[in-house]
Amino acid sequence: ILDTTKRNSHFSLCCIMAIHPSSSEDSREKCHHGKKHEFSTKEIDGFVPGLYVVTSNLPGAATNPNGTPCMKKIVHCHQDHRTSGGSVVIPWAQFDKRDGNGGGHFDWDFVDSQMKPWIDRGQVVNLLVWPAVQKKDQLFPNGGSATPDYIMNLPNMTYQCPDGSAQSGCCSEGIPLPKFWKPQVHQKYHQALKQFVKHYQNHPSVSYFRFGIGVGAESYPGNGCTTPDNYGMSTLIDQFDGKNREEKARNAYNGWTQYVVGRVRAFRKLNSKKPIVVTINNFSTLKSIDKTDFAHMVAQAATDDFVVDGVEYPKLGLGVQGATTNDVEKYHKGEKCYADWGKIFNDSKHLGIPLQIQTPLHSGVNGRPGPWQKRKECRQLRKNNGKLGVTNTGNLVELIDFSLSVGANAFELYPYEWLVANDKRWCDEDPDLNWHKIHGDHYSKALTKASNQKLAKQ
Repeated sequence: ILDTTKRNSHFSLCCIMAIHPSSSEDSREKCHHGKKHEFSTKEIDGFVPGLYVVTSNLPGAATNPNGTPCMKKIVHCHQDHRTSGGSVVIPWAQFDKRDGNGGGHFDWDFVDSQMKPWIDRGQVVNLLVWPAVQKKDQLFPNGGSATPDYIMNLPNMTYQCPDGSAQSGCCSEGIPLPKFWKPQVHQKYHQALKQFVKHYQNHPSVSYFRFGIGVGAESYPGNGCTTPDNYGMSTLIDQFDGKNREEKARNAYNGWTQYVVGRVRAFRKLNSKKPIVVTINNFSTLKSIDKTDFAHMVAQAATDDFVVDGVEYPKLGLGVQGATTNDVEKYHKGEKCYADWGKIFNDSKHLGIPLQIQTPLHSGVNGRPGPWQKRKECRQLRKNNGKLGVTNTGNLVELIDFSLSVGANAFELYPYEWLVANDKRWCDEDPDLNWHKIHGDHYSKALTKASNQKLAKQ
């Protein structure tokens, strides 16, 4: 039985720090001294490399599925001195309060409130702007759309995408998404991002921006809309004209890729003083199109020499949100991993840009499910069992070692990783499932390798 007394005292300390903070400037100054229990936020190449808590303010990020607080997770990742900060999700609608008719304004209160707990502890944040959510359980705050109402209310500017929250193959519901590629949508979004950059590019506690081009902070058009056989691809293809299905699919591919490359170029023209990160994804509407070609197009548009009228615009950082140890195996075999991110990162590591990774879900200390697993419950491929230490992400130690070798320098990770590394009061009664005792030392060393102290050579 878990003794919650110590946990609650730690969480209370976290709350007290948020309610009675020292000034952010004092906190930032202290954290540079590099003492054992102070946060390390040293910049290199214009941003703060290291460890970040992924999407730290999303619904569910601080609660269990039953609604109870994940106090252990909060303490173990937020207050680990190796943690540089958090990646904070900012829905477009939360700062763009325009009405679409020339009225309204931009409001920064929500953004500032989401940054505050990290700043008060002397840490930094990455600001992730979402133009639309990926699935229904991400509609926040209060179940609201990430896309402003004045966009969603435009005639013929939305389409119904299958809900990606059902990953078992049963996708019954859909959520309305804006037609991102339409000028009426992306021009307004760009205006909003321009104001966002102007407001936060000089903020001392912002490390980098990660701007969504499709759903979330991604570059694909919707969950289940990445490859020809995905459950939502037909929905996307139907939004484009063509004489037959193949022509419509090709027009959908061309339309989406041209839109994304155009947005990447537009992000560069923002000329931000803070790095901007864009995500590379698999995307293809036809089996004859290599699904990693899209990732290479995005990477090239983000990192090539881009000069207009004598003005050279800054390169963007690159991120991948689906990194797993399966990618590691493929890379070493000479095969393409997801979005070919291993090769793209390795080719870009000399550029001095953020190279960010995120896993699709928390790691599995015992690796990925498959016939090689000892427990029969874990032998079925793609059958995750977190309690038994098996997920499709694979072991974090292996993934971090590989990621560092190809140049990754920003790690947006789930709180579970710190839990394995730090939780000496692991609550499982079965000693064979005490992942901290079995794997904690290895995980802790891996987190240290990926920390700001190591990557910034502090």
